[in-house]
Amino acid sequence: MERTISYKKYKVKRSKILLVVGLIILTVILMVMLWPKEQTRESRFIDEIASEAVELKQQTRILPSVIIAQAILESNFGESELAVKANNLFGIKGSYQGKSVKMPTAEYKNRKRYTTEAEFRAYPNWKSSLIDHSKLFLQGTSWNKYQYQEVLAATNYKEAAYALKKNHYSTDPMYPEKLIAIIEQYQLEKYDY
Repeated sequence: MERTISYKKYKVKRSKILLVVGLIILTVILMVMLWPKEQTRESRFIDEIASEAVELKQQTRILPSVIIAQAILESNFGESELAVKANNLFGIKGSYQGKSVKMPTAEYKNRKRYTTEAEFRAYPNWKSSLIDHSKLFLQGTSWNKYQYQEVLAATNYKEAAYALKKNHYSTDPMYPEKLIAIIEQYQLEKYDY
């Protein structure tokens, strides 16, 4: 009988130890899952401009997913030379309040890529770049004030991306497909609602 008691004591102690070890393992797993993840440069950039893009939609009807995707594509998440030197997130040419920078740019003609130099708008900050980009869509170009009306009328990001191509926003023949891929990869459509 004495042997049985010690065996039961051992079994009880072993069960308690296994329970404690199991709880410790579960706690560690939960901590790892819930621990705040370090933001990537991509998510930091998206977070930084998303609220402004959403606010601009309320004023302009431009889908935030498209604004953010264009900024990602055109500025490499705010790290392109143009974005760093001139806060220009969209590759908009010309001057802004009399300020510009001259830089090389890739263009396409007959589906062939070539490099040329152009004057690009220089902004004091990213917010100014975002606002000016929206004004371009709302006011059009000097030669066609209705140029981007189809972009404004688009009800989803795919329509908007193809409207940008149709209305000559970019000379890149794959521009809409690139925007759509970015929107889907980073789930940017969540900002449209």
